[in-house]
Amino acid sequence: MAELQNDVIRLLRKYEAETGRLLTIGTVESATGGRIADKITNIPGSSDYYKGSIVAYSNEVKTDIVGVKEATINDHGAVSPKTAIEMAEAGRTLLKADICVSDTGIAGPGGATPGKPVGLFYIGLSAEDTTLNREHRFRGSREKNKQKATEMALTLLKEYLTTRLAKATESTLEEKHVVTCFLEHGKRILILKRSHKVGTYRRSWAGVSGYIEKDDVEQAFTEISEETELYRNDLKLIKKGEPLEVIDRSLNRKWIVHPFLFHVKAPDKIRIDWEHTDAKWIEPKELTNYKTVPGLEEALRRVIR
Repeated sequence: MAELQNDVIRLLRKYEAETGRLLTIGTVESATGGRIADKITNIPGSSDYYKGSIVAYSNEVKTDIVGVKEATINDHGAVSPKTAIEMAEAGRTLLKADICVSDTGIAGPGGATPGKPVGLFYIGLSAEDTTLNREHRFRGSREKNKQKATEMALTLLKEYLTTRLAKATESTLEEKHVVTCFLEHGKRILILKRSHKVGTYRRSWAGVSGYIEKDDVEQAFTEISEETELYRNDLKLIKKGEPLEVIDRSLNRKWIVHPFLFHVKAPDKIRIDWEHTDAKWIEPKELTNYKTVPGLEEALRRVIR
């Protein structure tokens, strides 16, 4: 379980590095009796992000201190998804935390009721952008059930932080739309080696490519004419593929690649410009043998016949 705790901390720190904000955590526990808090605070430096815990073992503490509605307890029971959610939501406000994790369950060996067996636990999570709930049914001893519930609470926290980090990271990426054009003749495709004069991916192999400044089809014809001196009469558009996303974190960029396949009527007319140092006609399956710009193989798959 120590690995889970470390994963949570690693994600918190990565989120802080990405956004400049260190998220804070609180817990409201029932059946686990403070074990979630104990695991989180076992990591040195946890006072930077951990706000505190309320062990709401009795129904009175759940309603009078935490703020769970009495009607929720009466209508749904203390061990219910609704109670777990309200514990997390109210606990987040009470503890002034960005994220609050809760649990309520039947650890055993007694306490089971019709429809609610020993080992039934609900784990809740509340944050500013979502509310989550997970049901678990464990089959161990009282000790084992509490241990597993603690583990699942940390797992839910890790899953949430992973998703939130991914969203934060993606939102900071610069988005650029480009065309990538494959030229085909005799069941072979043309690949071009990018020169040292281009801005990105120097000395990598690519198709004819360029930033989209107008309609993507028009841009494709423009880039082909500039980079190969082939014009509309020299080409036949075979297929326009579905765009794909290619994320390059080294450039802090998300490329939206619009792939095209064109048939070249007279390949001997091709003249490459300063953007490239070499050109080769290859079979599509040979592309894997070359160092290419990111996403080129997938772009080809989307247009190849």
